[in-house]
Amino acid sequence: MTMDRELFLFPLNTVLLPGAMLQLHVFEDRYKTMMAQCMHDELPFGVLLERAGRETGDALDPVDVGTVAVIRQVTRLGAGRLFVIAQGTRRFRIDRVIGTTPFWRAQVTYLNEVDGPGDTDRLRQVATLRLRDYLDALLSPQGGGLEQIELPDDAAASSYIIADALQVATGVKQQLLEAGSATERLRAEVALLNHEIRRLRNKAQPAGRSPATSEFPARFSLN
Repeated sequence: MTMDRELFLFPLNTVLLPGAMLQLHVFEDRYKTMMAQCMHDELPFGVLLERAGRETGDALDPVDVGTVAVIRQVTRLGAGRLFVIAQGTRRFRIDRVIGTTPFWRAQVTYLNEVDGPGDTDRLRQVATLRLRDYLDALLSPQGGGLEQIELPDDAAASSYIIADALQVATGVKQQLLEAGSATERLRAEVALLNHEIRRLRNKAQPAGRSPATSEFPARFSLN
C-alpha cells in the first residue's frame, strides 16, 4: 500500500471497477468545477459508492474503498454541462477526508493487487468458463450465444472484468471490489455465477417442466 496526494472524490450510485469504463453526465456546479480542475491539471479523481444511492445534494455518505478514474473523453453540452467518459485504474481507501465543499477531497492509500493463496490460474480458468455459461444464459432468450471467452492472464484483471459483467446489486459489486486478493474475488465470483446461471436457466424453463440436473453440468470442481 502506498500513500498518495489528495484525491478529488465523486460519490455515485455505482461501483467503478479497475479497467471498467464510466459515463458521467456532469451538471452540478461543484462537479463541473471539479472536472474543470481535473482536465486543466490532468488529474484523476476517485469514484465511491454512495451508501444510500444519492448522487446530488450535501447529505452524502460514501464508502471508504473506491477506484481511481482517469478522464478519457469529454463532450461539452449546453448550460456548462459535461458528458465525461472515464476509466477505472486502481483501488484506493480513504485515510482522511480533507473537505466536502465544494466537493469531497481526501487523503488516500492506494491498494496493491495480490493473487492470494492457491492455484489462481486454475481458478481463473474455472471462472472464465462460468462467465461464458452466465453470458449464454443471459443471451439465450434473445437467441444469442458465445462460443468462447478469453480473459487476461492476470488474475486481478480477469476478476475485475467478471465483476463488471455480473448483473448484481451494487452492494455485491462493492464487496467484490473490496476483496483482499484476486483469489478471494474469483472464488466469490464463481459462487455468484453458479447461482445466477441456475436462476436464469430455471427462469427460462417452459411452464410445467422441471429442469434436469444433467442439463447443467459442472465442468470443474474447486476442491
